[in-house]
Amino acid sequence: MKCRIVEKRLSAYQDKELTSEEHERVRSHLLSCRACREQYAELARVWQALGELEEIRPDPWFYRQLLRKIEEPRERGLLPMVERFFKLLRSPAIASIVLAIGILAGTYLGNILTRSGFLLFQLTQPTYSQEALFDSLKIFDPAPPGTFAEGYLRMVSYKEKESR
Repeated sequence: MKCRIVEKRLSAYQDKELTSEEHERVRSHLLSCRACREQYAELARVWQALGELEEIRPDPWFYRQLLRKIEEPRERGLLPMVERFFKLLRSPAIASIVLAIGILAGTYLGNILTRSGFLLFQLTQPTYSQEALFDSLKIFDPAPPGTFAEGYLRMVSYKEKESR
């Protein structure tokens, strides 16, 4: 019998749980193998030390409390709250509200940061005028006739004729 097989069966050998044939094979291996015999002796010392320990008597209500804790739902800690939050997000209305709040908060904070000069890469405050808007619209194709864009472009580019 090989050592690794005997090592797996040492506890069963000690507890006399093996068949008589297996028990005899392990016993003969232990007589011939020093390493397995030392491991068996160590196992016997551990069992003896455990047997010398004083028995711990639990509180009479321990088992009842243990069963109650096992059966009660997990409601403590941060994880259950996060799980409930994501269950709520499954509703499209709630998800839309959370998204809208995020967009509004981001816009608000972005405006505060740009006004306060907190952003170092922004050297000058942007200024906008109708002329700049009109110039920016010129880079696009001409607006189709009868559209809102065409009407806006005519309105912005309207100049009164100077009287001579």
